[in-house]
Amino acid sequence: MNDDTTAIADILHALPIYAPADEQRRGRVSSTTVDPGATLPTKVVVDFGSTPHGPDRGPDLEIATRAWDPATAPGEHELRGFCAERDLMERRMRDPLSAQALALPPDAAWSHTRITLDAVPHTFTVLTTAHTWVAATVLPGPFLLRIFTPTPAGHPTHLRRVTSATQLEPIRGRG
Repeated sequence: MNDDTTAIADILHALPIYAPADEQRRGRVSSTTVDPGATLPTKVVVDFGSTPHGPDRGPDLEIATRAWDPATAPGEHELRGFCAERDLMERRMRDPLSAQALALPPDAAWSHTRITLDAVPHTFTVLTTAHTWVAATVLPGPFLLRIFTPTPAGHPTHLRRVTSATQLEPIRGRG
């Protein structure tokens, strides 16, 4: 965000940010993408929890929202790309020099699942591998919504929209 006047409330108004419906922990905005000259982000990533290795080693769950150019409607190809992008980031983080980290792993499987957003069921495109579970859907706006967890065994089935800055950790820089 380009200036000090951009507030979390403005971001929550511009982008639909979600959290697991039963999540008690506050989400942490872990990254944003802002177009040059813009004041509001076009993409926000919110982490919930961390791995057993410590508070800064990655999320138990990550939910990302990305604004999409309304001139072109996103479809299955874009949803798969959004899922594959996150899986690739995870594999590159685990083994950045591996040539296998440049393509989907042999165990990658595509499917669909239903996840409820504010009591309305949505169909998500799902990428499952031995180390990740990633799902994405299109929301009105249009927006792409992605859910990532490093453990394919568990993932949320009900999400609620974040409507207050108090539901998120304060944004702070890395030091």
